Amino acid sequence: MRTLVMAAGLVAAGGAVWAEGVTLTLNTPGGAVLEGGNAVLWGPAAAELGYEVKIETSDNSLDALRLQVGANAVSTDIIVMSGYQSAIAANEGMLAPLDYNVIDAKDFVEGAATPYCIGIYGYAAVMAWNTKTYPDKAPASWADFWDTEAFPGRRAMRADAEAQVEMALLSQGVAPADLYTVLATEEGMQRAIDRIAELKPEIAVWWNSGAQHGQLMLDGEVDMTTGWNGRFQTAKANGGPVEFTYNQGILAYDCFAIPAASQHKEEAMKLINLMSAAKAQAALTGYVAYGPMNKAAFDTGLIAPEVAAVLPTSPQNSGSMIVQDITWWAANNDRIQQMFEDMMTQ
Repeated sequence: MRTLVMAAGLVAAGGAVWAEGVTLTLNTPGGAVLEGGNAVLWGPAAAELGYEVKIETSDNSLDALRLQVGANAVSTDIIVMSGYQSAIAANEGMLAPLDYNVIDAKDFVEGAATPYCIGIYGYAAVMAWNTKTYPDKAPASWADFWDTEAFPGRRAMRADAEAQVEMALLSQGVAPADLYTVLATEEGMQRAIDRIAELKPEIAVWWNSGAQHGQLMLDGEVDMTTGWNGRFQTAKANGGPVEFTYNQGILAYDCFAIPAASQHKEEAMKLINLMSAAKAQAALTGYVAYGPMNKAAFDTGLIAPEVAAVLPTSPQNSGSMIVQDITWWAANNDRIQQMFEDMMTQ
């Protein structure tokens, strides 16, 4: 869902919701999230509350918010961020605490309703492969991804440390429960970077966006890649020779946050509350292949069994994954990214 493209600014997008009363500005990714949000999240919620919602889009919400704060010109009232980006933004004092007396979070996935951000949808960084390349025996773990003898072929990997360092340690047999304990040390971080460096000669493409890695698999340009489940699901639905596994996937989420400088915090809390409801999150699955963070969404009857079967937060899939530790990422993002970039340029 996320890209590494630096946001030079904010781009106005269509789909504003017009109603009497207060005007809120909401920053969101584009694409299916924007379409689905207009249809089932902020669209209906704003209409119910009598608000006007203006939409801004950005490729990287953390950078976009930093630009606004740095210019002392914060226009955004609600911002969609990744979980770990929200932790970084909170540490930098850029977010307002959420009021859980207004926002009902009782049915949310554990850890998805933080003091500064509440989950919208969960997605997973997973491994995908070309079914024509591996018609008989498919790769099933990160150890297989690194095993170029048993599974030869062109590989692709994200040009960013996020999730890739977890994959690297899992490929060496580090237990999921020990993953962030190992990464908590300088030696552990270096171990992960060194493991990625081992595979570097085999990486044909270092991808930078969700659209890019989805297209790589759809076109058969690579035989195996890391990436986000929704992109692979779309490529598969469009007839690509694509399969993926949730085994050892890294489960992360995007969430709603409120900038500390917003002039409409009270109204923003009310809008977020309606957008966090089980039925709203269930309806969003009709637009994006990402799973609700409100667990009650799976009890609404709005998610068909065949849809639930491919969502990362559904009961049948979430147990095989590792939940990303956003606290670790907030504390170590700059350091691990620098180590990753140094490895890439060597």
